[in-house]
Amino acid sequence: MNSRGARIKQALEARAVHKQHALARALGVHESAITRWKEDGTMTLDNAIALCRELDISADWLLLGIGHMDQHKERSEVAPAHTELLALLSPGAAAALMKFIRLVAAGQS
Repeated sequence: MNSRGARIKQALEARAVHKQHALARALGVHESAITRWKEDGTMTLDNAIALCRELDISADWLLLGIGHMDQHKERSEVAPAHTELLALLSPGAAAALMKFIRLVAAGQS
């Protein structure tokens, strides 16, 4: 499985994003943050969600390496996506839940 940074690079290429400064401006972050994310640096859940929305990519794919980049487009409108549920949590609770999910996923490989 490739890293989150590699998936970010793949998404930027697939969405033809060649100007990091324009993306950084759209996300409200410094351009160096995007460079850091591409190198697997720390990323807040809020920034990850914003990046997924801006690039129109799956949060499952970006954060966990599950599925493919465009799988969010295949979801049924009937059941809410877990990313929508995460948005209901406080940032600390959402981060703790994501950490737990990563630990469980790592234990299965």
